[in-house]
Amino acid sequence: MQKIKDGFMIRKIGGQIMAVPTGARTSDIHGMIALSESGELLWKALENGSDAQALADILTDNYEVDRQTALADIEKFLDGLKEQGALE
Repeated sequence: MQKIKDGFMIRKIGGQIMAVPTGARTSDIHGMIALSESGELLWKALENGSDAQALADILTDNYEVDRQTALADIEKFLDGLKEQGALE
């Protein structure tokens, strides 16, 4: 189970979807995290906690993508969020 750390807000800035750190989180994460449309869907699921299988369901339900591709994309997405310090 993966979960986004507290202290982020999703905002649209100049047509781009961004996860913006707020409050104390700004001292941990400098800058914003750019999200695609699918990344925003995954982020919102991760705010309440989710696993790779549930995230794959979101992608396959909303996009024309097979499960194997969805799981590979989710792994890359989660790795990026871990590197940026956004996951608990």
